[in-house]
Amino acid sequence: MVQNKYRRGRISEKKVMSILKEKRWYNLVRSKGSKGPWDIRGRTPSGNKVYIQVKSYSAKASKNEIKKLREYAKKHGGAAILAHYLGKGRLRLKFLGNWNKR
Repeated sequence: MVQNKYRRGRISEKKVMSILKEKRWYNLVRSKGSKGPWDIRGRTPSGNKVYIQVKSYSAKASKNEIKKLREYAKKHGGAAILAHYLGKGRLRLKFLGNWNKR
């Protein structure tokens, strides 16, 4: 079955949310579409606010996407994370900066 990139990305976002829920992350919400700087927002088990950009399989985040995600997280007082879904339930998280207000 052939899937377009948008659909494959949305499916990967659902899988990433499922993995994070298993790890006790909470208040996870997916963005309405793919126009904003983040795909998922929520909180870590310790309560830190996070904004997550999801990339699946061999997709790479552009410098501009990373810049926008970091700026958004800074403006809204959260951490910026790049989540790379590798398939078969495997996930790599890359921390890009933390602006949580304490």
